[in-house]
Amino acid sequence: DTVNDATIINKAVEETIRPAPAQYFWVHKRFKTRPEGEDAFYD
Repeated sequence: DTVNDATIINKAVEETIRPAPAQYFWVHKRFKTRPEGEDAFYD
């Protein structure tokens, strides 16, 4: 089931970040550009 799979992945990510959250790259803007006319993710 997809909800269970997402929960497992999120828990793994959380456990990886929890020991050193300052080291996680929180400001990474993955979607820097958008197709013309599309709303920006970061405005």
